[in-house]
Amino acid sequence: MLNNVELQINFENLLKLGYAVIDIRYKNYDLCGDAQKLVIARVDTDRDEFYQDMLKLYTGIEFKPSELFEVWTEILLHKVRMSRVLNRDIAIKVAALDFIETIYISK
Repeated sequence: MLNNVELQINFENLLKLGYAVIDIRYKNYDLCGDAQKLVIARVDTDRDEFYQDMLKLYTGIEFKPSELFEVWTEILLHKVRMSRVLNRDIAIKVAALDFIETIYISK
């Protein structure tokens, strides 16, 4: 099972290069089988605020800058766990909302 150690993302270096991780795909139906794939997109403007804006859009919560990358990584991991249970890829917004409602708020 995928965990924080296995999902090491260097968000700062990606942002410096102009990219952001926007999703993780579960079960791409190709030769890679059960492998997860990060979905990375070019971010041209407001790169430093990209994750803040995305998390606010998906969850309605404004996170502290110091917790953005940790929360986003946890949401990606939560998406993989939910996708495994359902045996299909789910929307990142669904995973984000479920993470907030079932895990984050109870901390």
